[in-house]
Amino acid sequence: MMDAGVMTDQTRNYWQYEYDVAAKYMIPLLEQWGALVRGTSVIDVGCGEGGGLCAMFDAGAAACHGFDIEVGRVEAAKELKGERPLSLTLGNLYEAQLPFTENRYDLVVLHDVFEHLERKDEVMQKLAAYAKPSGRIMITFPPYYSAYGAHQQLLRTSWAKLPFFHLLPFTLSKILPRLKGEHPYYIDEITKLGKLKMGMKKFEAIVARNGLSVAGKQAYLISPNHIRFGLKPLPAGKVSEIPILGEVVCTGVVYLLRKF
Repeated sequence: MMDAGVMTDQTRNYWQYEYDVAAKYMIPLLEQWGALVRGTSVIDVGCGEGGGLCAMFDAGAAACHGFDIEVGRVEAAKELKGERPLSLTLGNLYEAQLPFTENRYDLVVLHDVFEHLERKDEVMQKLAAYAKPSGRIMITFPPYYSAYGAHQQLLRTSWAKLPFFHLLPFTLSKILPRLKGEHPYYIDEITKLGKLKMGMKKFEAIVARNGLSVAGKQAYLISPNHIRFGLKPLPAGKVSEIPILGEVVCTGVVYLLRKF
């Protein structure tokens, strides 16, 4: 959540984090799966400050579009893109009139947004509509039952930041609303994540019933997102496929989807 018109060192640092995750991990992973970025068209849905989209452009993407629901983030993205010819605007996936619908893309990106969204089947259909028949959709998220699956690291209360705090009995219904000094936005968001409970198996079921298939999957014991905490990403390997355990120990997952 970012105020409009505010450009801070924190905003610039977050842009750099977005850029590094895409440049060092997401783009190489895509290319490992045969989804080359160079020469392609890309749309970043929920583009944030635009760092990831800038990395796509610098890797050779021919056309880069992005939108976000937050005014402040879009304004920051427009400033931080520099001279890169990116197309950026406001947009809301829940609205009937979406930006850039006149185009179809080789790659549709939704980075750590899907877990927050309600009406997930509707969202998946809208993402698929952006993709060319031969296009791909990259979606990343932290599984809900992982250590920080409810994003409780955003809270100010130190003991509430503990791993798996959100899974304790009555945490969301009784403890969370009584925390003092917390921003209502984060309380509401963590509560919503607790209702949605977005896990890998649940995600794969949504993919299948919306006429898509999994073209690539990479789960992590330490997610690439954690580079901002000074940690090195660690792939999960076959552990991610162990029922229940995979959902608990994997802190992040990247999916590449395609149309049947």
